[in-house]
Amino acid sequence: GNRGVLALRRLVKDRAEFLLVSLWDSEEAIHRFAGDDLERAVFYPEDERFLVDRDDHVSHYEVVFDSALVTPH
Repeated sequence: GNRGVLALRRLVKDRAEFLLVSLWDSEEAIHRFAGDDLERAVFYPEDERFLVDRDDHVSHYEVVFDSALVTPH
């Protein structure tokens, strides 16, 4: 159910901050991946090697426009 992810990075002093935007087929697909609590981030054990700090909260948005889907005339 995952359609992909957009990973954004910005450098702040001596650290890199990342923003991940993942795209899903449906809310049900997210439930299958994340479980019942959709606002709780899912991490893998190997993430600990790379993360200095992490946000455990996830925000969900509905796609209302995608310019990648617009065909040029």
